[in-house]
Amino acid sequence: MITALISFLLVLSIITILEQAYVAFFILIAIMSYLVWMWYDTYYMINGNQLLYKSALLKGSIDIRSIVEIAKNAKIYAGVKPSLSNKGVVITYNSWDDIFMSPKDIDRFINALKDVNPGIATIE
Repeated sequence: MITALISFLLVLSIITILEQAYVAFFILIAIMSYLVWMWYDTYYMINGNQLLYKSALLKGSIDIRSIVEIAKNAKIYAGVKPSLSNKGVVITYNSWDDIFMSPKDIDRFINALKDVNPGIATIE
């Protein structure tokens, strides 16, 4: 999906150059640059008791011992979303905080978190 969006923006950029709409061209280039940055700089990593996440400008860490539950195969979410997909997991931690993540292998990701904190509840 993101590659189609970048291709579309690239075509729009060429059209704006031909129409000599240079401001629009630079806006489109900025948007494309952000999308490419987000595409190549999104990851999740477990380091000891910390779950580290980064997606372009969004970055942070979560103490895995504070994770209460993981809702698997979540699709709709309005909140912090350092991910490239609309299918993933919603992690609830510190009782009320939550975050959406979309690891490549959801089951392996959940098992790695449960290795650190076996008390994590999983909702299918």
